[in-house]
Amino acid sequence: MIKPDGVSLEAKIREMIEPLATIIATRRLDSVVAEKIEMLYEMHRGKGFYPYLVEHLKDRPAREFLLGEREGVDYRDGFYADFVALVGDTDPAKARPGTIRSLSPDSTERSLSEKRAVRNLVHRSTTPEETEKEAAIFFWDYIQDHTKIEGEQRELGRFLAGKGNGIFYEERLESGLRKYNLLSSDEELIRYQDLDGQGGTPLKKRAAAVETLKNGSRSTREITFTI
Repeated sequence: MIKPDGVSLEAKIREMIEPLATIIATRRLDSVVAEKIEMLYEMHRGKGFYPYLVEHLKDRPAREFLLGEREGVDYRDGFYADFVALVGDTDPAKARPGTIRSLSPDSTERSLSEKRAVRNLVHRSTTPEETEKEAAIFFWDYIQDHTKIEGEQRELGRFLAGKGNGIFYEERLESGLRKYNLLSSDEELIRYQDLDGQGGTPLKKRAAAVETLKNGSRSTREITFTI
């Protein structure tokens, strides 16, 4: 998230991000509601600087980005570690030159003496688990739309979604099905249900039921796929 104090530097920040990460989705918010900020910084509730964070961000503009690994990049320590390094230290005064937060002239010491949030330009997730939780605050419609999915999401569905190119879960699943020739180009996916792994026993051959629409006619069939 580019914070209100970093919005004027959005072009520069994007220029720094894009060689390392691909932008899956972006959202411009003219006014961030306090509820979302409180959810984002829930882990800091009760700390002395928490009210400053909420006050600094609420009802002000911000830019949200959902990022992923960029194909062809040789990450030194892995995507997350390299991206955290690019963002830099929470305290801009300690951020190394070339990092995003080094662009800020502020410091934690100054912000505390002035009783306000530090102006360090951006917020970032540091683990896949944090990303899944935090992205849902601002991009719930991008990552949690399972309207075509019936039953519990199992291994085959997750695998096919991971191979797809969409943003919504169902779009990723559909493009994954097409990638492996399990859904033809003139078929529309209506419903998907994983059938594998029942009873907790992993199967080498994964199975699913798909309902499709083609030339105005619906049909349901079982597909199998070996991972």
